[in-house]
Formats: sequence, C-alpha cells, structure tokens
Amino acid sequence: MRLMQKFALLFTIGTVTYAIRWYYIGRLYRNKRVFHGRELIVITGATSGIGLALANELASRNCHLVLGCRNLTNGILVRKKLEQQVGPANIVDIFELDLSSLKSVVGFVDSVNSLRKPIYALVNNAGIFYAEPGLTIDGIEQTFQVNYLSHYLLTILLLPKLKLYPGNSRVVTVSSKAHQDVERFPDLELHREFDDSPSNRFRSYQYSKFSVVTFSQKLSSILANSNVTVHCVDPGNVETDIYRSFPPLSNKLLFYLQKPIRLLLVKTPREGAQGLLYAIISPETPRFYITKHYSNSEEQQEVNPRIYNPILGDTLWKLSRQLCRDHLLELI
Repeated sequence: MRLMQKFALLFTIGTVTYAIRWYYIGRLYRNKRVFHGRELIVITGATSGIGLALANELASRNCHLVLGCRNLTNGILVRKKLEQQVGPANIVDIFELDLSSLKSVVGFVDSVNSLRKPIYALVNNAGIFYAEPGLTIDGIEQTFQVNYLSHYLLTILLLPKLKLYPGNSRVVTVSSKAHQDVERFPDLELHREFDDSPSNRFRSYQYSKFSVVTFSQKLSSILANSNVTVHCVDPGNVETDIYRSFPPLSNKLLFYLQKPIRLLLVKTPREGAQGLLYAIISPETPRFYITKHYSNSEEQQEVNPRIYNPILGDTLWKLSRQLCRDHLLELI
C-alpha cells in the first residue's frame, strides 16, 4: 500500500511539474518542412543563444543561411559546426554585423545584396538587456540602437530583397512583454546616455522593445498589399548570455542556487527558438501577430495598446528615419 501511495505521489508531482513547465515553456514545433530552392534566411545574433539554436533548427532544411555576427571568429566556428551537422545540404554565409554601428549595418546589407538572391525571411534576433548606459559611435544610446534602431535600418534596407521573393516573405523580430509597461513615448532621454540605475536600465530595455513592436505594427500596415508579412515573437525567459549583466544571474553562487527553479520555469535556447521557427516556416501566418511561444502561436499576446496609436507610430517612424538619415539608401 505504501508503495502505491509513493507511486501516486510521484506521479502527481510529475504531472504537476510537466503541466507547469508546459505552461511556461510551450512545446516544440514539429513541422518537418524542407525548402526546395535554398531560400535565403538572414539572422542577426546567431553565434549564441536563441539565434544559434534557430540556425541549428534550420540547418537541415535546405535553406541558405546568412548569419550576422559581431565576432567573425565565432561566426566561422558556428559555420563549421553547422556544415559538419548537415554537410552540403545547406549553405551558410557569415558576414560581420555590429549593431552598435549604423555603418556596419549598411556594410552587412551590401554583403547580403552581393549574393544576388531574394530574401525569404529576415530574423531580427540580436539584443542586449540591463546594459550599462552608454553612447554608440553614432551618438545614440546603445540599448535603443542595438535592440531597435539598427534592426529598423536593416529591415528598411533589405525590404527590396524581401519584396523580390516570389512567395510570401517574412520579417520576424524578437519582442518582449516588457514593452507592455511603457507609458511615456517618445522618451528622448532614452535615446541619449541616461543616469545609471537599475530602474533606468529596465526602462531602457522596455522602451527599446516598445519601439520594436510599434515599428513592426506600423511596417505591417504599410506592407498590407505586399507579399511581406511581419511577426513579433516573445520567446519568454530563456537561459542565454543576454542576462550576463543582470546581477541575480551574473553572480555565480546565485546562478547555481537558482538552477532548480530555472530548470522548471526557464527555457533552453532551443525551446526559446520555437516561436521564431513557427513564424519562419509555417505555411500560413497572419499578416501581423505577436505571440509568447509556439504553444500560443495562434493567440494574440496581450500588448500595450499604444502600439496601435497611429500618431505614435508616425512619430517613431520619423524619428528613426531622422536618426538613420545618413545611411538610408532608399525609403518606402
């Protein structure tokens, strides 16, 4: 009898644990789609974390991957591993991309254009969190530029190639529910170097993600009659290097002590990449949607209603164009 009780207890614990993890983690996207024309997919931040996991997921699907990497040495190592994984079934190009430099973004676009192929999907994945405030070489606050403005410029400059794709092409951007907490926009202080404090670091990240989602919604409305669809995916809490500056996780002892909780509530990079994978390879997706992870892919995530304010959308668009004016080759 005691054995049965222990078994029942273990079964109950296992079931509850699985249910909790499924709720927070979601499930894997099982679509086995393989591309037949080596479709070109561009990914930023692909040498670690979610970007690397996504590249691994796509590597065996007969596509042509272009990985934008700040560190070319790391990018070359990633390419070698992917080639060992899939052999000649895939093409992987590595180009330098430093999102803290708008000039680097333009150089990366030139490298992508040199391939002379239409783009099937652009994945704006790279980002930073809780970073120390500081200005980039362009005189713009680094969290705002790395998380949003450089991806804005990259998207605008690659739109001609996305429009040339013979079917539906996609712009997929990593968002965050942090955007929901933004009440003041525009906040010009967050475009420039602000006073360092934990609350300001969070505000800067929230503001950058609000800009990401607002831009995506605005872009989707502009492209309503085109072949390009726009998607935002919040991967949730994922164990990646993006938290390297966050005190509770940068402390080795605290990191170790939190391990049991993270195993239950925090995703692996592969699990975090599933929503992005769905947005990229699903045969049919809405023209614009925001989702938490794959298990909720057909449900709209709760969003900050301000992203639908056309005045804020126009304001962000004009501000972004002004900040990038020296690097925009053509506008839509």
